[in-house]
Amino acid sequence: MPLLKSKIYKFFQNTNYCARAALFFIISEGTSFVIIIGIFTRRILDQMASFTKKELREKWEDILTLLTDKMEKLKVDTFFRPLEPYKLSEKDQTLYLSCISDDSFFNSRISKYENELNEVTEKVFGRPYKIAVTDKEAPAASPEQEADERYPNYNYTFESFVAGPNNRLALAACQAVADGYSRNYNPLFLYGGSGLGKTHLMHAIWQYVRNKYPKKKVLYVSSETFTNELIIAIQNNTQQSFRDKYRKVDYFLFDDVQFIKNRESTEAELFNTFDALYQEGKQVIFSSDKAPKDLGDIPERLVSRFSWGMIADIQPPDYETRVAILKNKAILSDIDLSEPGFMDVVDVIAQGIHTNIRELESALTRVVAYASLTGENYSKALAKNVLSDFFDIQEKVITPSLVKKTVANYFNVKVSELEGPKRSRNIAYPRQIAIYLIRENTDCSLPKIGELFGKRDHSTILHSYEKMKAEISSNQDIKTTVDAIIKMMKS
Repeated sequence: MPLLKSKIYKFFQNTNYCARAALFFIISEGTSFVIIIGIFTRRILDQMASFTKKELREKWEDILTLLTDKMEKLKVDTFFRPLEPYKLSEKDQTLYLSCISDDSFFNSRISKYENELNEVTEKVFGRPYKIAVTDKEAPAASPEQEADERYPNYNYTFESFVAGPNNRLALAACQAVADGYSRNYNPLFLYGGSGLGKTHLMHAIWQYVRNKYPKKKVLYVSSETFTNELIIAIQNNTQQSFRDKYRKVDYFLFDDVQFIKNRESTEAELFNTFDALYQEGKQVIFSSDKAPKDLGDIPERLVSRFSWGMIADIQPPDYETRVAILKNKAILSDIDLSEPGFMDVVDVIAQGIHTNIRELESALTRVVAYASLTGENYSKALAKNVLSDFFDIQEKVITPSLVKKTVANYFNVKVSELEGPKRSRNIAYPRQIAIYLIRENTDCSLPKIGELFGKRDHSTILHSYEKMKAEISSNQDIKTTVDAIIKMMKS
C-alpha cells in the first residue's frame, strides 16, 4: 500500500489533467476499499510553482549559467542577461520575463534559441517551461516620442564592446559613470572619428543603468532629434513641456553634439539644460567627432562646460582589436569561427579596413551573405573578390629580401649574419625563422632558398624549415614571434 500511495502521489504531482476535475482512485485490498480523492485546482498548481521574486531571480541566474555551457557567454550576456523574471505560471507553463522597453528583439532571440532554453529550464525547474518576454515594466511613450529616446541597439552593451588600447580609457569612464562613480566625470565627453564606438558606449550606458537601476530615469537623444523637438515646441508654444522632459532625468545622453553649431536656439537650450542638470547633480554624457577645443563655431560658454569633467577619446582600433570586433560580430550572428576559411576572411577585412568599425562589420556581413547565397567556401580570394569595390586591398608583396630585412630588424642582427656561416643561437634561430617565412610566403624552391643563405644545401634548408614548422605548432611563444614578424612585413 505505501508503494501504491507513493505512485499515486507522483501521478498527482506530475499530471496536468488533475487541474480540471476531481480524480477518484479506488484501490482494492482484500475486502476493504480505500478511496483516495485528489482535488487539484489551477490555483493550487500555480501556488505549487510560485517563487518569491528573489528565488525567481536566482533560478534565472541558474538558467543563464547553464546557457553558457551551450553557447558563447557573449550571446548570453547580450540576448538574455538584460531580462528580468517576474512570473512562473503553471497554467500557461510559461516563465515570463520583462525587458526595459521593446520586447520584439528579445522574443526573436527566445524563439531562435528555443531548444537550448527548454533544455536548461527543465534542468532548473524539473520540467520545461516556455519563455515569453513582455515590456510590462517599460515606461509608456508619448505619441511624439522619438525612437532613439526609448530603444537602444540591444547589441550595444558593455559586454559586446571590444576593449583595446584605442578605447580602454573611454570604456572605463563609461562604466564608472553607469555605476554612479562619476562626480569627477561630469560631464563625460567622448570623442573620436565616425564609426569608432561612441554610440555603442552611449547605448551601453543606457541599457546598464536601466537594468541595474530601474528607478533611474535615463534619456538618450541625438542632436538632430533634440533640435527637431525644440522647433516643434517653439511652433506649438510648448517650450515648458520640452524643458521638463529633458531636465527631469538622472542621466542625459546627448549624441553628436558637433551638429548643433550655428543653431542658436539649440545651443542656448542645450546650455540651459546642461546647467539645470549639472546643478542638480545629474549625470550628463556628450559624444562628438572632435575634442571640445576643436569644435569651432560652438559658443565658448558651451565648450568650456564640455571640458569641466572627463574627456575621453577613442582612436581607430589596431589590427588585433579589429579581428576581435569581427569575431564578436560573427558570434552574435551565429557564425562558426572554426568553419574552414572564415578566419582568412576576417584577416582580409581587418587588414583592409582600419578606421571605421561599422565598415568592418558591414564588410563581414557582405561576405557572409555572398557565401550563403552562392554556396562558395570562405577564403581570402572570396573576400577580396566580394569586397573589390568596398575597399582597396593593397596587399604588400612579400619577397625574400623583405623577409630577411624584417627578421634581422626584429632580432637586432645584420642581414649579412643571417646569410653567413655563424651557428650561434642568436643567429641560427632568426635564420630558421627567415627560411620558414620565405618558404611559406614566396614561390622560392629549397635550392633557391639555399642560395639566399650562403649557398647552403637544400637538405639543410629543408631541415630548418621543418624544425621551425614543428616548433610553431607546439610552442605558443614562437608562434607569437612569427606572427609579429608577419604583421611587420605586411604593415
